[in-house]
Amino acid sequence: MLDPLALVRGLHFAATLLTCGTVVFLVLVAEPAGGKLQGDFAAFRHQLNVLTWLALGVAALSGAAWLALLASDILGASLADVCLHGGAWPVLFDTRFGLVWCVRLALAMLLGILILLPATPGFQMVTAVALTVLPALVGHAGATPGAGGDVHLVSDMVHLLAAAAWLGGLPAFVWSLWRARRTPNPAWLDFAIRSTRRFSVVGILSVGALLASGLVNSWYLLASPRDLVATDYGRLVALKIALFAAMVAIATVNRFYLTPRLPAVPALRTLQRNSVAEICLGLCVLLFVGMLGTLPPSAHTHAAPEGIPPGAAFVHIHAPEAMTDVMINPGRPGQADVTIRVSREDMSLFPVKDVRLVLEPPKPGGRPVDQNAVEQDDGTWLVSGITVSEPGIWTARVIVRPESGEPIALDAPIVIER
Repeated sequence: MLDPLALVRGLHFAATLLTCGTVVFLVLVAEPAGGKLQGDFAAFRHQLNVLTWLALGVAALSGAAWLALLASDILGASLADVCLHGGAWPVLFDTRFGLVWCVRLALAMLLGILILLPATPGFQMVTAVALTVLPALVGHAGATPGAGGDVHLVSDMVHLLAAAAWLGGLPAFVWSLWRARRTPNPAWLDFAIRSTRRFSVVGILSVGALLASGLVNSWYLLASPRDLVATDYGRLVALKIALFAAMVAIATVNRFYLTPRLPAVPALRTLQRNSVAEICLGLCVLLFVGMLGTLPPSAHTHAAPEGIPPGAAFVHIHAPEAMTDVMINPGRPGQADVTIRVSREDMSLFPVKDVRLVLEPPKPGGRPVDQNAVEQDDGTWLVSGITVSEPGIWTARVIVRPESGEPIALDAPIVIER
């Protein structure tokens, strides 16, 4: 059965890409190609603006559903409890996802206003691009540490933007072809030719960017090519690649066979039909994207340590220099012990001089914990008898002082149950 979070993620990405793609199509394709349409173009622009508003509305609603489902998963509470008792507020205000969500909501509202002002195409483009690329900060790329993480993050942003320009712009392109076929004004046929050629250039650049950024992302997310058939994550990536190849094949036919035959009506009709097929394949790709976001990449998978007691709070924190496992037992308010294991990428123990634990409470003014850990015979570090004052999403920060070099700080959210 399909995970609701995967479905909501896919819907949200589809709406976001449609928003950005429609703005890109209007600014870079339709506006330069529509000079001869005169009064008809104002009506066409209004129709694309309506499409953008609808996409923004779906993006906002699906974003809210994404937030609620994520809060339900993090807090271990039902969706009803999260929605009725404010369970989403800690995720909204105390996590990176929540911060990015708030910024993107503000950008969506700003874009909804800007598209009312035809004289602001540059601001519209910048706002739409920011709205589209910011989800990379809360995806797998945003969790990749170090300089490699910066490369991965930029690559993921390029991937999202290229997908928006091509796939997100296809509905507006199909609508323009439909108008050209149904309107007796010959200027519309000229517009169809000019817009098809301009959108073809956008598509070629987007495909190149998708290929390059896809290779970079695969380098960071897959341990080896074998993962494409040996892991659930890799198999979904392989299906996504296959669908992308089919889309490129259709786009190639459009570019090199149908476009030179315009404005012949059969070519126009087939071009429209092929573009609809590209949209359908693209929606399947976005469904896989939604599913991929709920799975750990095979290159980042680490087995959870054995012996975690029921009810304990646990988090694995990854940094370029070291990794750490933090377990708070029991994972609820009151007295608790914290066990910390510091390791290398290959899971062997990382030699350190001392370890300090800082637990920051969910709300300002709460009682934090700041205490040195004591090394145990098995190589783990123990902080015993701490007081966890309240439930919610705490921030666990581990400061490790290695045998040589500068201290290493690792931090991540950890959930204390009610």
